[in-house]
Amino acid sequence: MIFTAYRLELFKMRKRLAVWVTYLCFCLLVTLIFGGPFYAALRSHGHGYFGFPNALPTILSAGTGTASIFGVVLIVLMVCNEFDWRTSRQNIIDGLSKPQWIAGKALLIPTVVVTLYLVVLAIGGTLAFIGTAASPPHSVDPTTTYILAACGALLAMACNGSIALLIAVSVRSTGPALAVALIYQVFDSIGANALRGLHLPVIAKCLPIQVHNALLVYGQYLPYGSSARSHLDWQTGLLFLAGITWVAVLLFISYRVYMKRDL
Repeated sequence: MIFTAYRLELFKMRKRLAVWVTYLCFCLLVTLIFGGPFYAALRSHGHGYFGFPNALPTILSAGTGTASIFGVVLIVLMVCNEFDWRTSRQNIIDGLSKPQWIAGKALLIPTVVVTLYLVVLAIGGTLAFIGTAASPPHSVDPTTTYILAACGALLAMACNGSIALLIAVSVRSTGPALAVALIYQVFDSIGANALRGLHLPVIAKCLPIQVHNALLVYGQYLPYGSSARSHLDWQTGLLFLAGITWVAVLLFISYRVYMKRDL
């Protein structure tokens, strides 16, 4: 029954104009993000380069911050519209249980995350393929670095999506929920700076958005001893553990909030 609820969510997503407009805006913005270095490389007449394999770090990490924000927008739209139009209540009346309803919404998070990240890889990869010269400069990191960077980006976006789900089921109105979700990111950073000022850097770096931001840093996944890692204080394993923990905690809180509130 949970997968029935999930298929229903996919059907709603495909039929909603606001979702398609959001995806279109995202595609255009990602094209601009990668188009800048691609065009600069073309204008440099051989002095610049945006092609494989040099472009891989940029492709894997440059557009993920934007994808994460758009993921928040899509999840808030999909969840809050259910409350705005009272369809969440109708679904329960029609026989869908509350746990099944929230599970269907939670399954939207990996769907949105993977879809947006694939768009980033497709657009960035296409431009890099076009820009690859016959004898490109070779700047290749270990394969594990590329894999970890991709997994870190997906986990970071899932973490932000879980925040969006919690805010959506708490606020239940599209406009205010979007405002709260975006403003929260600012307050998270302010809170982290305040905690560092109080000599509590360990707590500061464990806040959700700080973990999210750290997961998006490509240098986090380079081999130990690399100069790019010298200023980073997360160990990769602990960073992934922190991200997974936040996703689990936020989903659990979202479940409890939804179950305790009236339809």
